[in-house]
Amino acid sequence: MNKFVIFADSTSDLTTKQRKDHGIEYVRMLVNWTDKDKKFHETYADLDWTEMSPTEYYNLMRDGAIIMTSQVTEQEFDLKFIPHLEKGEDILYIACSSGLSASGALAERLAKEKYAKAYPKSKIRVVDSLISVMGQGSIVLDAAEMRDQGKSMEEIAEIIEKTRLSYNQAATVEDLTTLAKHGRVKATKAFFGNIFGVKPILISDAKGVNYAVEKAKGRRNALLRVAEIVKERVIEPGKQVCYVCEADAKSEDLELLVSQLKAIGFKEVVVQKLGPIISASCGPATIGVYYKGQEETRIGD
Repeated sequence: MNKFVIFADSTSDLTTKQRKDHGIEYVRMLVNWTDKDKKFHETYADLDWTEMSPTEYYNLMRDGAIIMTSQVTEQEFDLKFIPHLEKGEDILYIACSSGLSASGALAERLAKEKYAKAYPKSKIRVVDSLISVMGQGSIVLDAAEMRDQGKSMEEIAEIIEKTRLSYNQAATVEDLTTLAKHGRVKATKAFFGNIFGVKPILISDAKGVNYAVEKAKGRRNALLRVAEIVKERVIEPGKQVCYVCEADAKSEDLELLVSQLKAIGFKEVVVQKLGPIISASCGPATIGVYYKGQEETRIGD
């Protein structure tokens, strides 16, 4: 049995330390925008934030830049996968939800049409996480733990495909503008009407699409409702880490939400930055909570 390497991608939002500590690699997506001087910029969606800080990135959006995102390229897959294939290693790629990105589909096509021919002794298994951010990241971390326990690549892939809908998301945004411009969230047109102070509550539905299931009046009520949803759906909180991913949200908003989540009884509540891909679609001050709970069955309209 070949040694295998676990890959995520830019939507997993795994920190440098998380990836290093657990032996995880990732393939990068791309982001681009045009600045106030009409200059075009394109760069990798870098989870290490080497080109600019998270706050600088979020401030681009606050200043009016519309940041567009694109899937992992064939060149990036070659750059990251081929060195492992040349060593005779297998690859387990836990991809961003197919409802949000075509990166997993491209990796599967390359695996069949390109890498299998050039490296017949190695295997590539692509798993659709059906979620993003630290829902996807948590799946990847659990996969690394299973690998360290001695499970095979195929065993891990099968377990993920059976359990992936139990990785839940409950999120809210500060402003509807970015969501509406990008069209990355399922909701009726009426939902995105110009209603002052309305804050949507977002989940990742059973098809892996971000879906606006509710709306709350005001930021505080939205955060409290997010915590309520987590409490209603969580399973065995004392045995798991809850992740809060935020895009430069106000400290008082984070303190409120984290206090509510800690009261649920999680083993730990970890706050970290929302990465460059999803924050580009949801906007500054977005806050998402990621945890294990009831399997998601809802499907967006």
